[in-house]
Amino acid sequence: MTALAQRLAERTLELVDIPSESLHEEAVRAHLLSLVPSVFEAEYAAEDAFVFARPRRPGAPLVLLVGHYDTVPAQDNLPGRIANGAVHGCGATDMKGGVAVALEIVRDLAFVDPGPFDVALLLFGKEELPPQFSPLPHLFEHSTLAAQADLAILLEPTNLTLQAGCLGNMNARITFSGVSGHSARPWTAENAIEKAVSGLAPIAALERREAIVGGLPFYEVASITQIEGGIASNVIPDSAVATLNFRYAPDRTPESAAEYLRSLNPDGAQLEITSDSPPATVVTDTPLVLALRDAGHLTFEPKQAWTNVADFTTRGIDAINFGPGATRYAHRRDELVEIDALVAAYETLARFLTE
Repeated sequence: MTALAQRLAERTLELVDIPSESLHEEAVRAHLLSLVPSVFEAEYAAEDAFVFARPRRPGAPLVLLVGHYDTVPAQDNLPGRIANGAVHGCGATDMKGGVAVALEIVRDLAFVDPGPFDVALLLFGKEELPPQFSPLPHLFEHSTLAAQADLAILLEPTNLTLQAGCLGNMNARITFSGVSGHSARPWTAENAIEKAVSGLAPIAALERREAIVGGLPFYEVASITQIEGGIASNVIPDSAVATLNFRYAPDRTPESAAEYLRSLNPDGAQLEITSDSPPATVVTDTPLVLALRDAGHLTFEPKQAWTNVADFTTRGIDAINFGPGATRYAHRRDELVEIDALVAAYETLARFLTE
């Protein structure tokens, strides 16, 4: 193992071994803040988000390295370990490996003259929670640097590809109403669950829609993810509620996505949009993104999910996903990030930022 590989692996394991389930991030946050080199001063600091940078240089483009330090709950996968060429443990791939890479790059840049770009580091928590918990809206309102970024690179796991854009994420509740009654005499009632089964069947049968955006194929899907109803085994239920999750392609606006969901509403049911995280603009052809691609001989893929790139592109800031780790390991009991991937991500970003 090379010195760089060992350093990145040890830093990743160090972060993995600090439990940081969302809403319980205090320890890892304090540790990370202690590791940021002093020449990178805090331009923005709040409870759950921080931006560090050197003083800006006139004319130098600003690249923002972005990572979240919270994780989903552990699944008997703490403490972590290094074995078989990988760092294993909760958050290893999503995304403490990416945070370790960004941190080590910033620590190395602190000891050399600035390259062609100004570099800033954005660390934040509460990413694994619903949108209302996100600290990023407040950050964008109060951080001048974040708004000035020419490119934000989110070090989410991408299998070492450049994953452009992202799907929108909209949720809705569909309520079916009936009339309650005794289960021995169901003809005297109207069964809301039976209405739900019938009404949801066409939605369950929907095929995915392919949308080509920026030359990349995104797959739009509507899924029934929750259903609840009934109060007892001998009562015909008068209410049933289903949750519909709509992952919509970047060629739709939030308004058109909501209109489409309403078009699916079964007769007699009530549909309420409960949350929405809009999709991200697909950024594949800007000079900075192309330079990043060339620095690592990378390929473009669509982001078949929602990520915080949308927080940037909806505010007019170019952003892309690129980081170590395989997406298939995120949120798994056997979560891991390969050490070779940590090294490859570091070396690609180092070439991009310094050459």
